[in-house]
Parts: sequence; C-alpha cells; structure tokens
Amino acid sequence: MKKFFFALCALALILTACKEKVNPINVDDLAEDGVYVFGAATGFDKVDPLLLMANGINEAKDQSPRDGMFEKYIVLEGGKEFSLLWLNAGTQTQYGATLAEFTPAETTGIYDSNPATAIFKGKLEIGEKAPKMKMATTGLYHIVLDLNKANDLADAQILVAPVEWGVRGGMNNWGWTKMEATPASNSGITYVISGQELGNNGDFKFSYAGAWKITLDDKGEVKANTNLGTDCVPGGGNIVVTEGAGKYKITLTYKLAAGAIQNCYTYKIEQEEKASYPENVYMTGNDFGAWTWGSDGIVTLQHITAGGGPKDGCFVVTRYFKADNGIKFSTINVKDDWSKAFGGMTNNSEGFTFDGDGNAHVPSDGLWTITLDYTTDTMTLTEGALWGIGPAFGGWNSPAVEGTVNADGTASITTTTAGVLRTYAPCAFDWWQHEFQPTEDGKIFYREAGDDVMTYEVEAGVTVTYDFNAGTVTVE
Repeated sequence: MKKFFFALCALALILTACKEKVNPINVDDLAEDGVYVFGAATGFDKVDPLLLMANGINEAKDQSPRDGMFEKYIVLEGGKEFSLLWLNAGTQTQYGATLAEFTPAETTGIYDSNPATAIFKGKLEIGEKAPKMKMATTGLYHIVLDLNKANDLADAQILVAPVEWGVRGGMNNWGWTKMEATPASNSGITYVISGQELGNNGDFKFSYAGAWKITLDDKGEVKANTNLGTDCVPGGGNIVVTEGAGKYKITLTYKLAAGAIQNCYTYKIEQEEKASYPENVYMTGNDFGAWTWGSDGIVTLQHITAGGGPKDGCFVVTRYFKADNGIKFSTINVKDDWSKAFGGMTNNSEGFTFDGDGNAHVPSDGLWTITLDYTTDTMTLTEGALWGIGPAFGGWNSPAVEGTVNADGTASITTTTAGVLRTYAPCAFDWWQHEFQPTEDGKIFYREAGDDVMTYEVEAGVTVTYDFNAGTVTVE
C-alpha cells in the first residue's frame, strides 16, 4: 500500500513538472481592457495604462473603425524586447511576431502611398512562446496589430514602422519635407520646421516617411493611416492656416498617451513673416482703357476667394478678347506710370503669345478667363464658359448646367427651376472662386469673400445674359 501511495506521488510530480508554467503579467494598475505594448523596450518595468493601444482606423474604408485592428505610436529602445498583451475580463493573451523588413517591389497601385522607407511586419503568433520583438535603433515607431477578424488578410499580423514626421501641403506642392526633431523619448518629442510658405487659407498635413498610408493586404482594402490632419486625427481633414499668406513655423509635439492616437499629439502654427502680395491688379490694352492707366476703361481684376476669405495674391478676369489686341497688367493704376506693368509671369500656361513689346495675346477672338497667381507666379488661360449651379438649376444634388457663349462675346444661360441664381466661369481655381450674379440694377456682382451673400432670385425658364466687357446683365 505504501509503495502504491509513493507511486501516485511520483506520478503527480512528473505531471506537474510536464505542465507549462504560467507567468501572468503584472496588470494590477490597469483599469481598462484592451491591447497594450509591454516589455523592456518601452522603458516601463510593468504594463502601464499609458501603453494602451488605440482602436484602429481603416483608411481604405472611408476612415472607418476596423474590428480587431489596433494602433500605437511609441518610442522603443533599440536592442530591447517588446510584446503585445490583450487583456480581456481578466484573461491575458500575449502576441508576438518574427518581424522582417518589407518594401513593396513597386510603389504603385495599392502601394502608391506607402512609406518610402522599409517597414517591419510579421505573421501574428499567440501565447507566452510567441516571439519577442525588438528594433535595432531607438526611435518613435508606429505599431499596427490586425487580428484579421474579417478574414480579408493573408494572415493576422503585426506591423512596425519607423516614424519621421514631416509636412505635406501647399508649402511643397503636396510633396514631403522632413521636420527637425528632438531626441526620441516617450516623455516628449518636438518636431519643428520653419520658413514654410503658405498662401491665404493654405493647407497641409503631417505625414511620416512621405506616405499617406500603409497597405496591409494584397487587394488594397485594408490600410493604416500614416498622416495626421486637423486636431491630429489620423486621416483627418487638412490643417488650414488662418493668418493669411506668408512664411510659417510649424511645431508638432508628441507625448506618450493612452487610447486614441490624437491624444499623443498637439501642434502649433506661427506666422513668421506675412507675404507681400498686391492688393489689386489692373488690366489695360486696346480695348481696355486704350493703354491709358487711370482711364475709365481700365479693368480691375476680381480678387479670387478661397473657401471663406480673399485668396492672397490671386486674381481673375473674364472678358471678350481680340487676338490681335495685346494686354498688360499692373499692380498700380496711375496715369502714365508703367513702372509696375507686366505682360506675363514666370509660368504662363499654353495659349498665350507675347509680342515684341511684351504684351500678352490670346490665341483667338473670343471669351477667355485669365488667372494670375502670385503665390506660384503663374498666369493661366482658360477658354471662356458660363455655368449655373445650385437652386436655380435643379438644386445642389443636380449637376451644373452649361450656358452658351454668344458670337458677340456675351454668355447666356437659362434657369431650370426657381431659386437663388449661382453662376460662374471656370478658372484656375474652384468654381466658387470666380462666381458672380446680377444686381438689381443690372450690373455684375463678383463674389470676393466667403460671407458675400448670394441672394438674387429668379423664376424657372429665365435667360440670363452677361456682358463681361460692359459689366452688365440682362434677365428676361
């Protein structure tokens, strides 16, 4: 009997020794379920609430939340290990992966907006024996975990991308310019760039590695954002400057925070120097003041609007031009003063020709629209046209209606429904930036600010004819 008892005890010891040892992670300070980054690479000696990952956003599905996707921006120490931990109602699940460099063979198609630098990715492995991960160098990294709950990826995966923030927008024609950064630390990193030239209401975003997003699948249907927009929301709207055209200092600040990615970031925009664009531009020629500045026939160009305010340095004019009769522009309108006169800019669109006196000519007699953009030193020629949009043309859910350019250089359009008349001529900018309508006394009113109220109402079937050279309108 004693031998049997000792045999049972020995068997129990053997079974106990063969059972995998369980080492739960210390999560005593965690009040919220979710996925956490943990390990020596984080600089924390235990799982801290600040290490909670954000719920992921699928850029390829209209920036919608994606079930089973998690993201985190965090500074990782080079050469030290880290893992991911899913805490759910007291249950702990560890995640890891064998990370390998990944660079698309071609940055086209579904990879056309991927980072210009290599990222690291690997197939997800689960459990205490899952591979620990490490990065070679200390720096800020973007970690993406996708559990592939929708089965639309080849495998569940972990992705880690090195992060170097820069700006993309009006300052670099939506290219990418890297920002200077302080040393990487989860207690704070400051990214700064100065001398960024932006126009009035100029816009931009923050982006890392010249990218907009990272593609996770082989169909381009799952993508993680690599940019920050308004209020530092990933994939958010463009950030707009509000102090007018000029040179700007832009600061982006990172500090480790729990939850939503925007919790980690703030930004500041400071104007360093205001742009000195002209407030007015005037036009003369055979048919516009007979080459006499200060005369009644001189044309004052419309100051283009930009979604709520004047667009500094941008002007537009629509007129009936004769090809044989040249024109010149000036930023002053003073009799016999040609000191500020010019015929073209550094960049002139196709269609313009210039005679020996530097006067600009259109290619043929007809209605033309000319746009001057001092922010890019560009003069653009657009074939004249008249369009109607909005209430008097079927409402905002209906397509715009094109009018007719008449042989005498006027343009006519007939309304389809009753309502406020909104008409425009296409230019180098958006439709509302060269918008106009009649006044009660038959003159053309050009909208020059976002708060200009367009109130002129018409009945259906009314024909509106604009004479741009005379500045008059008939409604019949």
